[in-house]
Order: sequence, then structure tokens, then C-alpha cells
Amino acid sequence: MKISKLNILALSLLVLAAATSCKKLSLQKDYNRTPRTVDPELHKSAGKFLTDRATGVAATNDTIFAWMLRGINYAGIDLAEYEKTGKTFVLLHNDAIRRVTKVSGNDSTQPDCFFGANMVNGKVAQKWEDYPQDFVRNSLLYLIANSVQDHYTMTLPDENYDVATMAPEGFLNTLPPGITRNVQSTGLGFIPNNNPKSLLRFRVTNSSPSNTSDYPIVLNDVRNVRTSSMLATNGSVHVIDRFLTTTLIPN
Repeated sequence: MKISKLNILALSLLVLAAATSCKKLSLQKDYNRTPRTVDPELHKSAGKFLTDRATGVAATNDTIFAWMLRGINYAGIDLAEYEKTGKTFVLLHNDAIRRVTKVSGNDSTQPDCFFGANMVNGKVAQKWEDYPQDFVRNSLLYLIANSVQDHYTMTLPDENYDVATMAPEGFLNTLPPGITRNVQSTGLGFIPNNNPKSLLRFRVTNSSPSNTSDYPIVLNDVRNVRTSSMLATNGSVHVIDRFLTTTLIPN
């Protein structure tokens, strides 16, 4: 019993000491703190980053840009385009090009990927070669903007930054014969002559729509960037995993 009483007495003294020390602390009034972020520096060019992660060089089975590299090769685009400086490079995750899910036990290409959004004679595409070469070429060049746009350069939230791209002006006025835009891809469909200067629109959203997406960059009013503001040695890199419409909503 003596031991038990001593233990109780010691515990009581510890609780009292803790309570006394707490009185010396001021109540926390806000959540201000210095955040720690992932290093945005890639320490390589956008082209090297793309090819490394298209061919498994970066890590075994890391081929998230494999479909994009196939498109670049089919279109005859020189990889030197991805070494040019002062650019913003939007890279397509495989899911942005070909996203297949099971529907009633069968493979179904979804309308929110490139092959599902750009129908060929009323059917989804199966490969890049189903499209005219120039269409693929200009679609991919459209994803290279002629200035650096990221969280570090776009200082005004909810402000549209319309930027010229490597795609030729007029390319987006019409679709090639036999190619139609699946309305389900974004809900916008294709509007002829909507974007005659082949502009790519960037905006930093002044909100956090989810607990995993703080102030995302939005492209062409509808597509949230999956991974943004990665700093290559020659520009900025963003990655998207769904189809990016070329239709712009009027300001």
C-alpha cells in the first residue's frame, strides 16, 4: 500500500507541474507556419525529363510519357524543340492520350483522353497513326508555349494569361476531314475559328478545391494541371492526365 500511495503522489505532482507549465504558453491563434515543399528543380531539360520517363531510364517501368513520345516520333517533331529555352512544356501522361477502362467486361476508351476525344470516322482512335501526321504534329506543338508560365511567374491569381504556342496560327480553325470532337471530352465540343492564334491559356486558381490540390494551374479554363511548375533547365514543365481542349471560353 505504501508503494501505491507513493506512486499516486508522484503522478499527482507530475500532473500539477505540467498544468503549471501550460499556463506559461500563449494560446495558438492561427495556423501560420513555414511550409516545406518538394524541390521543383528537375536539374535537366524538359526534353531529357520527357525521354527519361518515356523509356524507363529514370526508374524501372517508369514510362508515363511513352504514348507522348510515340506521338512525337510519328509526327516527325525534332526533340530539339524540347531543348529550347524560355518555354512552358505541357507533357501528356499516358492517361491523357489513351485511357481505357472496363465497361461490362470490355475495354472502353474514355472520351476524356486524346484518342477518345478526337474521333476518327465516328470511332475512337487506337493509335497515333489513325490521325493525319500534321494534326498530331500541331496538336503536340500546341503544348509548347512561347514563354514561361508557372506559379513563380503568374503573380495574379484568377487572371488569364493567353500565350502564343509553337502551333501555327489557323491550325485550330477547323478539324481535318473525318475527325470530330467528342462533346463528352470536356462538354465544350469543337468550335470552328474559336482560337485562330493557337493560344494556350494559363490561370492560377485562387482556391484549394481539394485537400490534394492547392491553387492549381488551369489550362484553357477547364483542365487542372496534375503536376505543375516543375523547373527544367530550359523552362517550366506541367503534366496533365486528361485531354486538353483547344476551345477557349470568351473572356
